[in-house]
Amino acid sequence: MGQSGIYEWSYYEPLVDEIISPLLFSFAGDKYSRDTVKRSGIPATAFFPRQTFYESLQALGVSSHILQYQAYTPSTYSDIVFRGAQVHPYRNLQDALERMTRLLTQPHSTPSYYFFYFDRIDVASHHFGPYGRPTDESIDTFFTMLEEHFFKGTRGKSGNTLFIMTADHGQVEVNPKTTFYLNRQIANIEHYLKTNKKGRILVPAGSARDMFLYVKEEYEQQAIDELQSELTGRADVYRTQELIEKHFFGQETPSTTFLERMGNIVLLPYKYETIWWYEEGKFEMHFQGHHGGLTPEEMEIPFLLLPL
Repeated sequence: MGQSGIYEWSYYEPLVDEIISPLLFSFAGDKYSRDTVKRSGIPATAFFPRQTFYESLQALGVSSHILQYQAYTPSTYSDIVFRGAQVHPYRNLQDALERMTRLLTQPHSTPSYYFFYFDRIDVASHHFGPYGRPTDESIDTFFTMLEEHFFKGTRGKSGNTLFIMTADHGQVEVNPKTTFYLNRQIANIEHYLKTNKKGRILVPAGSARDMFLYVKEEYEQQAIDELQSELTGRADVYRTQELIEKHFFGQETPSTTFLERMGNIVLLPYKYETIWWYEEGKFEMHFQGHHGGLTPEEMEIPFLLLPL
């Protein structure tokens, strides 16, 4: 993320002088509407990395295939970041696994890379908590179907293939009823925050488990002191620069794009806690499970390797 600059669900984008949600390619306040950033007239390619992972593989003679849920494939975001790969939108889990089996067992003239993304476990964890029964059922369904519709069809038929299974994050239990809304519980918080050229406050960025603030430089220490006082027992308050120096965003020097988008203060809630901004119909916290913080539950992920 330190190189791409895409560091959370929402962040400040200098190209439009607003907080945006890049995966939806929308302004953050537009909730779940897609592509509202297109109103800016700026080409979508200007918002994302110019060289994709799949183009890099293509240059090395490796063909790539991506299987992703048809509800958000294609999209403005995926059309750009998936360049260099053949994309296969799927209808459901069985469809995805059977397609992947066919792709993997057909004759190949070049090395190939396959990426299959399944989001239903994450969705269930958000809405019912990581230990809720629907989440358990989603996990059980996934592994059962993986065996029936993928492993049985690929064993001994896929050549020299390595199967890798991992996740982009875990989740921690949270309670939406105990969310600490900064603008409801800290009376003068808006006074500290930067605004765009239209006078709108630049909030909120990140997520309720790692909220990034764009604080006016002259108020930075005062804001930190007040936030630490108000959030005692709930969260740690850091200057983002401190986390950059400790390589939280990668070992390499962050890109200019990253630094231009990044807030200067970050709030990292403790386990079970959430901190966010409230505007009815726009910004609320309603999840039972969440991620983005530094607890082991959120950061420790599986990494499984299996020769097929």
